[in-house]
Amino acid sequence: MSWKSLLCVSVSSIVGLAGIVPMTASAQTAPATAPDPATAQEAPKPDAPSDQSANPAAVDASSQDSTPTDSGDVVVTGLRRSLASAQNIKRLSDGIVDAVVAEDIGKLPDTFASSALQRVAGVNVTRGGGESAGVTVRGLPDLTTTYNGRQIFTAEGRYVQIQDFPAGTVQALEVYKSGLANQIEGGIAGEVNVRGRRPFDFQGFELSGSLNGVLSQQSEKIVPNGNLLISDRWNTGIGEMGLLVNASYVGINFLDSSREQSVVIASTNVQNSDGTVSNRAPGQPAGLRFPDAQGNFLGYGARYRPSANAAFQWKPTPELEIYADGLYQGFRSKDYNRWMFMPIFGDITLTNVTTFPGSNQISSATVSGSVRPDGYTGSFNGKTDTYQGGGGVNWKKDRLEISADVAYTNSKYTANLVNVDYAAASSPVRNVNFDASKNGGPSQEFVNFSLGDPANFIARGLYQELLEVSGKDWQARTDLSYDLDMGFLKRLQVGLRYNDRDAARDFGNLYNNFFSRRPDVTFESLGIPLSSLPGSDVRVTLPGFTFDDAQPNIAYAAMTRDSIRDNLPALRSFFKVPAGTVPFDQSQRFRANEKSYAVYGQLKYGFDLGNITVDGLAGLRAVKTKTVINGVSRQQIGTDAAENPIYTFSPDKAGNEYTDYLPNASARVAFTDKLQMRLAYTKTRTRPNFIDLRPNLTVGTPPTFTEGNPCLDPTSTTYNSRNCARGGSQGNPNLKPLTSNNYDLSMEYYFSKTGFFSAAVFRHDVKGFLSTVNTVYRDPTYGLVAIDRPVNLGNTRLQGAEMQFTSFLDFDGLPEWVKGFGVQANGTFIDAKGDLQDNFAQSYNNEQQRFPGVSRWSYNLVGLYERPQFSGRLAYNYRSKFVSYYSFETFDPIAHPTMEQGRGQLDGSLSVTPVPNITLAFDVANILGNPIKRDRAYNTGDVYRRQVFYIERSYSLGVRFRF
Repeated sequence: MSWKSLLCVSVSSIVGLAGIVPMTASAQTAPATAPDPATAQEAPKPDAPSDQSANPAAVDASSQDSTPTDSGDVVVTGLRRSLASAQNIKRLSDGIVDAVVAEDIGKLPDTFASSALQRVAGVNVTRGGGESAGVTVRGLPDLTTTYNGRQIFTAEGRYVQIQDFPAGTVQALEVYKSGLANQIEGGIAGEVNVRGRRPFDFQGFELSGSLNGVLSQQSEKIVPNGNLLISDRWNTGIGEMGLLVNASYVGINFLDSSREQSVVIASTNVQNSDGTVSNRAPGQPAGLRFPDAQGNFLGYGARYRPSANAAFQWKPTPELEIYADGLYQGFRSKDYNRWMFMPIFGDITLTNVTTFPGSNQISSATVSGSVRPDGYTGSFNGKTDTYQGGGGVNWKKDRLEISADVAYTNSKYTANLVNVDYAAASSPVRNVNFDASKNGGPSQEFVNFSLGDPANFIARGLYQELLEVSGKDWQARTDLSYDLDMGFLKRLQVGLRYNDRDAARDFGNLYNNFFSRRPDVTFESLGIPLSSLPGSDVRVTLPGFTFDDAQPNIAYAAMTRDSIRDNLPALRSFFKVPAGTVPFDQSQRFRANEKSYAVYGQLKYGFDLGNITVDGLAGLRAVKTKTVINGVSRQQIGTDAAENPIYTFSPDKAGNEYTDYLPNASARVAFTDKLQMRLAYTKTRTRPNFIDLRPNLTVGTPPTFTEGNPCLDPTSTTYNSRNCARGGSQGNPNLKPLTSNNYDLSMEYYFSKTGFFSAAVFRHDVKGFLSTVNTVYRDPTYGLVAIDRPVNLGNTRLQGAEMQFTSFLDFDGLPEWVKGFGVQANGTFIDAKGDLQDNFAQSYNNEQQRFPGVSRWSYNLVGLYERPQFSGRLAYNYRSKFVSYYSFETFDPIAHPTMEQGRGQLDGSLSVTPVPNITLAFDVANILGNPIKRDRAYNTGDVYRRQVFYIERSYSLGVRFRF
């Protein structure tokens, strides 16, 4: 769909609707990723960032509660007040904004703020681990996150993990889809501001909270959750003061489970050493195709998030306000992961073969002679502590307003992982299905082999990993606003901001599966029973796949999490690895400092054209960034007598300095007091992650060549080829920020205090997305090297349309009980295409392809009902299929995509208020229990289901109170 077509559709839709939507409302009074595990245990990716994802962003609460005058006085409370406040933010904002407000969050069937965001038009999330994460806005993942208008982040990352905000501690979530000069720069997708409560938000004393239990169906565990807020304000001889304290504890136990098969699509043809070709499926046509492995993943976890915030406000005079506040966010994770990998390669024979009609794809077979199954049992601990404290002043006198704010943030994340690897004691015959009923994907049945018998599993190795990342910053800003008396020029805004940011990362890992060297003897070859490991407690673990029709309630014998953690010193000794914590790898270490200096100016204008009112903004924000990053480079120079690598290390330091100019211009055209149009142009940008900027260079052992090899001949065409190079990896301190030119047009029609319709079109022209490429060059120190490093890619274009409708049935002539019904609906269409990295682009003649992570269609349908003593909500969220990633695989010369299929999720909530101030609430998430499904293409038109991933269904029952 073209840009012009989108524009015509949206404008014609809103103009047509304006003539049919009722114009008045009658009075009504009524009382908040799936992971894709590998098909074999892989070494961790140390280059990946850790992930546990008076200010214009902090709109004054009093202004939000004051609804524009409509015909009649309508008192709105509960859900209605939430919708009215969110609608008011959208209606009065200078930019393109959508919000989820106060009571809305409390009444959504959501535990975390990130789950509430999925109800916002154009916002998508990834699901897994009992929660929502990976927030994207209009297809873009790079956001600025702020708390009460201050930038906030987790550890060394650029943004905070939104799921670390319990929904009960949040007053509002504001999604800014277009930037303003007086907003903090940093996200090409816009900004998500989390607004906490402050004492002046309440009329006086406030005591409120909640207590509930959350039951997760697959993990069969109940976890208590609670929230308590105490706030008061009082008059003193030196002015009015207020103090608020809020504490929350949110936890969830979960069990995610997935059935998987390999992205490597093998052939029944096998090349023999004498050059002949044999058929692995006797009696079948040659060249049948099939995934070369299957696997089952069971991921159990217990995650807890303690949180606290406090705020103090003081107004010594009506013109002056002084405030201070603080925030603590905690995250604790104890995960227990089990993975079984079932190869369909080796000296295999396939019998009882069936194929899909009209294709050479095998649908089921009996497998014998394969490499024995193996896997791991993993124990993972994660911990985050984030602190932010700050204060400031707001002063307003006549037409002049001055504000200042300063804050300090400190965040640290630590994670450690221990995997005990195992193998099956034999290679059993099994019946495999590559396309199980209903949800597709793999299933298998072992012949004369019990998965529940500990004697069928032997020890294979021990893997350990340790990560520590941290970040801290000082930020300060001063803003000045002056109301002008110069005709159409209404207000001048100027300001300064300074930010001093530090980031650090340490990482180490260690794996051993050898009992001895020279001769090489593996633990697997010794056949040591898994149950004989020190302190081993091997049990048939809790089954997963509760909602699966193909292979329900899979379980198998595995070491318990406690028997791994409690006996770690003895396990290290048994597997012949050094005692104590895993040492950090110096080549994965970096220390970064980044200073930024911002200055902005912005004019607000306004004028009338007959009965039409026009106002808007024009501004420019200039930001200078200086980055210095220190790391360590590693060179492998050989091996010792035990064949362990020998390295040399040398310090590396790199820096970068650049200035961004970010203009913005917008107009709001009010045709009536109900119908308005917005137009906006903004430029936004996102800095690269610190880990991508590190200068560290890691190179492997130089290859050795025998005499006569063309790699030794400078005249040979292969002399400078990748086949002659030593491998390595490196960051790129010269990376440029991602930039986006953004264009928005929307029409908005407000027909009641809780009812509106809007239609919008938008376009983002993005330049500089990051991708890893392998570059071959001659280094003066290391010779010919083939280095993986991040680079800025070319261009990506995202364009689309949004529509939203919200209303209660507050129409004249309807019975009072009918007026309790309401509806929220929104839908988004996005057409996203971008340049791929060079080696992938060659698969598509260098033409732009679908941009990963972006669904063409997504929508929300929410049914509401609210009366003074009862309310209910049923919310359905859907997003269509999208590309997860592109990749090359064995036997596949084309970089085909892995696609995640479209999926909808239904959540619900009910609440009853039997007595004033006390509400009983019941929530359920993931009612349908339908899985996440991913497919892998390997030829044009040929697809196998890659993964079927079942996430948790949770129930919550509790009480809310407010006095």
